[in-house]
Amino acid sequence: MSRKLATATVLLLLLVMVGAPTGANAASKDQAYSDLSSLPKIEAYLNSIGIDLGSVVIQQGQFNYAGPNCPGAGWNCTTANKVVQLAPAALPAANIVDCSPAVSVTLLGVDECVIVQSSALSLTETASTLNSASCDIDGSSGKQRCKIRQQSKKGSNHAQINQRTNQRGGSPQFAQQEATIEQTSETGNNTAKITQTIAQDLKTTSTTEVTQQQDACQYAKVSQSSTMGGSNSSDVQQSQSQGEEADSSGDIDQFQNTAACQFSDITVVGERNATADVMQNSTTGNLTSNLRQLIKQDHVADSPAGTVSQTQSNFANGGLAGMVTQSTTDPGVIRSTATQDEPQTQEADTAPGQLIQDQFGPEFCCATQMGGTDANINTVDQSNVQKNDSGGSSQTSFQSGHCKEVGSTAAQCRLFQTYTSNSGSDEFGPMSGTTVDSERACADGGEDAVCSDPDIE
Repeated sequence: MSRKLATATVLLLLLVMVGAPTGANAASKDQAYSDLSSLPKIEAYLNSIGIDLGSVVIQQGQFNYAGPNCPGAGWNCTTANKVVQLAPAALPAANIVDCSPAVSVTLLGVDECVIVQSSALSLTETASTLNSASCDIDGSSGKQRCKIRQQSKKGSNHAQINQRTNQRGGSPQFAQQEATIEQTSETGNNTAKITQTIAQDLKTTSTTEVTQQQDACQYAKVSQSSTMGGSNSSDVQQSQSQGEEADSSGDIDQFQNTAACQFSDITVVGERNATADVMQNSTTGNLTSNLRQLIKQDHVADSPAGTVSQTQSNFANGGLAGMVTQSTTDPGVIRSTATQDEPQTQEADTAPGQLIQDQFGPEFCCATQMGGTDANINTVDQSNVQKNDSGGSSQTSFQSGHCKEVGSTAAQCRLFQTYTSNSGSDEFGPMSGTTVDSERACADGGEDAVCSDPDIE
């Protein structure tokens, strides 16, 4: 059983929503600084995000539990999907929620959890007080959403979101994951971890025309603020694996990530297939961000008599996008590592002149650091590998890399870009400096991979 626990004489306010109706949107208007100091204010917050108060169960007691596995005697338990839990500040208290949507939730078209926790108004809050929450969704449904909001003063916040989608069977396949963690504290620490995984697999054998379509969309947002010296840590991992295989005596059309993504909570970065936005600030605390994005795409087609057309990604709104913004002051140290990878392969067995292949791999990343010390770390690595049977104009990509240090006189950031096509590789860097920007268009040049000269500051 997965448990989310707030301990040590705190006032904890917790909302859990699973599979809510359309009006209860997890990505409604930003409520990062909502006042959760009393039940009427909690009710006002619920109204602001579209929750019907008549559908909410309120638990008040020393030990509260929401979920399918009540811990036993002495616990106030419910299986309701919308719950507010209040534990008294004068007693050792525990609030626990198992936020894993049931199978029946997929009938609504969305797996969804919303968790809100606050210990900021407890007079007995200490440095050992912990708001801890997690959301775990595993399935094959089209959409998954998790949103966690936490507030503390002396205490710390810990949040974790795991989203996994595994799709097999018929075409088309579509998966969308959205995860948001917002944490505020004063002297306490904020820790956030988001892991998003999408695996899609199609295999078709037919005597007639075959069309295969896979689209995957991931959005992750982490917003952390420590106003009196607390530290922030963020770890965001996004991965997509797409495989299409077809055998037909007719035409074969294969598409991966060619449709535009539409997320409900985009603020700063664009809507790419894998999109991440990390914002951290503290007065003097340490800041750490680890961002890893991967899209792996494979096409295999066999049509001896028909035409094979294969397309992976698109320039307008495909590929990877990441943004990391961090701010603190000495003695706080800022660390950021960002990695983007896009391996793409296309294989086809068909008659000469009946093959159309296109590969696109746009990448945008990443980190700006303000303040900190000379010990700051800021690295950005981008890689796109394209292999197919056609080469030349069928292989094109765009890499936009950015790293910047503001306020620290000796801190250096590092950027490294690699593009590989049928004919070879073209590298930029690694380049270091207080600011490094590189935007370059890349393609297979017939004898080697060729990228335009980067714009460098």
